[in-house]
Amino acid sequence: MAIISSYPVSIPQLADKILGTNAVDAYGTPIPNNPTVQYTLTSIKNIVDQHYSQKISTFNPAAIIPGISNTGIPLIFGADNITTADVAYTAATGTFTFNGLGSYIVQQVYYAQATSGTVIVLNFKTMQDGTTQVGPTSTTTFLSNSSTARHRIDITSYIDVQSEGMYYNFWIQNPSTAAAGSLQPQTVQGGWGTNVPSAQIIITKLV
Repeated sequence: MAIISSYPVSIPQLADKILGTNAVDAYGTPIPNNPTVQYTLTSIKNIVDQHYSQKISTFNPAAIIPGISNTGIPLIFGADNITTADVAYTAATGTFTFNGLGSYIVQQVYYAQATSGTVIVLNFKTMQDGTTQVGPTSTTTFLSNSSTARHRIDITSYIDVQSEGMYYNFWIQNPSTAAAGSLQPQTVQGGWGTNVPSAQIIITKLV
């Protein structure tokens, strides 16, 4: 092979190709022997231009009371079913079904409430396909200083969907060792803005 500096200089076009090493497949699995392959500049541009795009946003405007129980309940984020090309939401069960392969960010926002002077514990987990917990359990513990105060809870997680039809539910538990707590909406006085929901979820996808 000639010295690189001996080749003519050219202005690259998106259809032009360069050589590279195929180290992993689309799911991050290592490729044996790392074969040499060609990449178009268009394909490289598509990788560089990736960004997260919102696919679903839904919320629950009502109170959510898990009950003082170690069993917990699946969270319901809204009363209406939602269907998109990548994610579908079933309101009756609070289930999110992923039909588009790829990487997703899931943002959960909650507002907790308890009786003044009590210590509340709320635990949260993500269940895949109804049987398997994915990711760690999230927890919050706080002393309520007012029955009308709200304690904000933010949970961000990542989901890598490798097969169509994977579904997820998001659970809450108010354990029996703690005081009674719930998720509650907040009225915005004077009609300044929309009322704050008790639970909200936003799902975005890397595209």
